[in-house]
Amino acid sequence: MSFEARRDATGRVDLALFTSASTPGRRGRLEAGGGSSWRTVAELTLAAGRTLTFDDVVAAASVRGVGLRVRLDGYDGLADYVTAVQEPPAVSIDVTTDAETHSVVAETTGPVEEVRFFVDGERVAVDRTAPWRAEVPVTSGRHDLAARAYAPVESVLSRAVDVVTPVASVESDTGMTAGFRLETVQSGFDLPTSAAVVGDDLVLVAEKSGLVKAMARTSGDAEWGVPRVVLDLRDLVHDEADAGLAGIVADPDFGVNGHLYVSYVLDEGEEGAIGRSQQVVRYTWDGDRFAPGSRHVVLGSVTGAACHGPTSVRTPDCMPIWGSAHTVGDMAFDHSGNLLVGVGDSAMVFAALKDRREAAHVQDPEVLTGKVLRVDPVTGKGVPGNPMYAGDGSSNASRVLAMGFRNPFRFVVDGDHLIVGDVGEGAFEEIDVVHLDQATGRPANYGWPCLEGDRATDLGDVDDPASQWHLCARVRADGDAKVPAYAYPHTSGGGSVTAGVPLRGSRYPASFDDVFLYGDYAQNHLRTLTLPHGGTAQPGPPVADSTAAGGPVDIFEGPDGWVWQVSIYSGSLQRLTWSSGTPGAACEVGEFRRSFHDLDGPGSTFDEEHPPGPYAWLQPYADTHLPSEVLAPVTCTPTIDLPPTSGAPWATAEQPDDRSHPGDRFGVSWRGRVRLTGGTYRFSVRGSEWMRLRVDDRVLHDFYSNDFWGSARQHDVVLPEGLHVISVEYIHGDEDLAYARATWDRIGGPPTVRLDVSDTWVAADGTVRWDLEVSDPDGDDVSDLLGRSRVVAEFLHYEGEAHHVHPYRQVEGLASGTLTVDDAHASGRGVIRLWAEAADVSGATGRSAPVYVCFESGDVGPCAD
Repeated sequence: MSFEARRDATGRVDLALFTSASTPGRRGRLEAGGGSSWRTVAELTLAAGRTLTFDDVVAAASVRGVGLRVRLDGYDGLADYVTAVQEPPAVSIDVTTDAETHSVVAETTGPVEEVRFFVDGERVAVDRTAPWRAEVPVTSGRHDLAARAYAPVESVLSRAVDVVTPVASVESDTGMTAGFRLETVQSGFDLPTSAAVVGDDLVLVAEKSGLVKAMARTSGDAEWGVPRVVLDLRDLVHDEADAGLAGIVADPDFGVNGHLYVSYVLDEGEEGAIGRSQQVVRYTWDGDRFAPGSRHVVLGSVTGAACHGPTSVRTPDCMPIWGSAHTVGDMAFDHSGNLLVGVGDSAMVFAALKDRREAAHVQDPEVLTGKVLRVDPVTGKGVPGNPMYAGDGSSNASRVLAMGFRNPFRFVVDGDHLIVGDVGEGAFEEIDVVHLDQATGRPANYGWPCLEGDRATDLGDVDDPASQWHLCARVRADGDAKVPAYAYPHTSGGGSVTAGVPLRGSRYPASFDDVFLYGDYAQNHLRTLTLPHGGTAQPGPPVADSTAAGGPVDIFEGPDGWVWQVSIYSGSLQRLTWSSGTPGAACEVGEFRRSFHDLDGPGSTFDEEHPPGPYAWLQPYADTHLPSEVLAPVTCTPTIDLPPTSGAPWATAEQPDDRSHPGDRFGVSWRGRVRLTGGTYRFSVRGSEWMRLRVDDRVLHDFYSNDFWGSARQHDVVLPEGLHVISVEYIHGDEDLAYARATWDRIGGPPTVRLDVSDTWVAADGTVRWDLEVSDPDGDDVSDLLGRSRVVAEFLHYEGEAHHVHPYRQVEGLASGTLTVDDAHASGRGVIRLWAEAADVSGATGRSAPVYVCFESGDVGPCAD
């Protein structure tokens, strides 16, 4: 006798009993359990026949994770009979990785009929034949892999496995990834801020002071004429600190209507001493320039105290600003011809965030700060389809598409999404994805000033009803704030993200196809992301580091098919080209490209006069940057080391040093890639004079480096496993000896972190019990590690196969606990993902693989049962 139990479409177990002959009236029981512990979950009465069926005998959820068997009672002289056990399924995965593929193999027990494979919570493969396996393409960044095994009665999810593929470093010679170049199209602009492409032959550039200049194509891709002023708004624009003319965009029908839209802070004279107003204004092309008389205010018709006074900030069509930055900025058109406008929180003053009360207006849909607006380009009113559209669209809330931004400085429309670069405060830069088609209700909220990235900001006890920041208790607690698609940390240079464009088309290599290119003006880089809409972004290959990126403040599709950028550092328009013939690295991994540079001759910083003072002698070094020209052929060396010399180390008898100051006033540059295991590294520099040390484009040392400065020449930094770029510059003036050396040692590894849950299903009372284990290879005390730990719960909200992530809750400093969760935000379409991290005393951080926890009603993603 045997049996088969199988779950039906209603979630209950149907039973088929197979026997050579049954005895009608004999009693049986379906038992659940294992070992010596079995319980009766249903009773049966046999009828005549060889195959007996029993429908709806028990809820499948009530026998999850246990074996099933049938016991027949003794009857009419027959002894008790017990069938073989139908075991519950179990699954684990093993992952091996080569250069291009993660090979995932699932090991199962029990009667498994199908295995589904998941990456970051989204299904990528299905296998219906053992051995169960899937091939997953390698992409850079951190990803988790998991598998769900499906058996007749239930399915079970494996423990997730984290895979971390380090982001490749830029090529060591040029500061750019091999094949890429930034070419100057036109220079000579004065603090350019934004640009707009008009057709194939005209590019408009805005300067911060209020000028708009036009640059026309003269021939081919490379020839563009001298820019000329076509609009002068200097009498209207308040040009101070970060305020000024920040954005321009041409109407999609410019060829017909000649409309150009500009955004700026309005100069209100002395009245603006406390606050000012902001505007979006339209001008019309007259064939030669933009006619001043065509001025039409689209947004910001209410100005002065009637706008930025403390009781009038909610006045319709008022865009106030109280600080010196985070102004009205980028603009774009959606596919329906609506105008999108980004407005910062307008509250940047020199005070701690908790003292900047005006930042709270970001969370008020009736105040037009910290928002992305969507308006009619003629009337400036909100448009139907905006989440809070009402009446004729004249209310401020009717204009709001999304809220909760600190400074949505640059953005781009990509299909039915808007990709926004939101400039952070003191910790993170964000890239957010806003769906252009939102449900009616409160606009999508990206958390500022209550959250930065997915972290709570320093606002004190927001749960206190008396706190002026009590509004943040709701924003943080209800899980409604949108988590960034990607966030990256600040460096010593801070950060100012410039959202860019997707790289598409045939001009760029296949490895960069459909990645998102973005920049950072403060950190000065160009990088990429894989950016699945509705999903979590991962860092992709970089394009340019701080030695080459040029200070990008606007990135856009140029008229020639290349990506262009506005470079505020050089006051120029540049385009990003690629060619397989562009040279890349000259030195192998583990070697350093060494070059010598001339710091003598006319214009030498060592001949300049500096204001007197105790440290005036340091000024020539601080002002020196190595020229691109070299004094001798470049060589590859295994170490960063210049032995003591009083001469010219590159000189030979055939080519002596015949400069004005032979043996002095030169610079040495080393730059190369090294492969390092993850951990904390101590970098040390020692030189007779000034040295600059960068690791992965992060400045660690930029000062004198002789023995006098002691431990100031050592710098500890936490690095992930993978390739890293180390760059050192040594500047030698007129000292007797020149010598320099840079070394590094691994002084510690990151903690090991493991997170477990008691059940991968949310309990009936809505709780999830979790336990955290932490240890450190360097012997840090466990209690100290726990004190620097956090467990993070995220709510994955599924829309079809894809999902987006909401920050849910986090707990700090505990080894175990219970979280109360629900899926009220999206009933039946949610999954809980938990992960944990802990930092050691050096700052090295270890992170656990995530754990997915399912709601009984959440038949989505890796919880699809």
